[in-house]
Amino acid sequence: MSFALVLLSFFALFHLPPLRRLPALSTPASRAAVAAGLFFIGAGVMHFLMPARYDAMIPPQLPSPRFWTLLSGVLEVAGGVGMLLPRTRKLASLGLIALLVAILPANVHEAAANSASHVLPFPDWYFWLRLPFQLVYIAWVAWAGGLLPSQSRARRAMAG
Repeated sequence: MSFALVLLSFFALFHLPPLRRLPALSTPASRAAVAAGLFFIGAGVMHFLMPARYDAMIPPQLPSPRFWTLLSGVLEVAGGVGMLLPRTRKLASLGLIALLVAILPANVHEAAANSASHVLPFPDWYFWLRLPFQLVYIAWVAWAGGLLPSQSRARRAMAG
């Protein structure tokens, strides 16, 4: 949820008149894509700055937690960079959606852990509430990456 606030903050910032006039931020979907790109780059970099915290989130069934931490960090940064570039946005959104699905077991593992082992300094309920936000992130990335239709059928029917 705290990550959702960061994402929404970027999105709101890009709606300010001086910024939304920039060609790269001219549509709501492009602003959402750039916000997602910066969000995932930042999240990915954190895997390298604090790897031990992320290692603790890796379910014990997976060997070599550091490998998974660094791999997910690389994939988040790559996906974030891809979201910044219109030519790679659709492919990056597909990759990020796959990554968000793949890291769900780590988030479940973190939620099920006792509060003494939580990676982030939040109460137990936060980690359970965070799980449905994976769906919000997936929907955001799908919309921003152009995987969802940009207009509703009703709007197209009225226009045509």
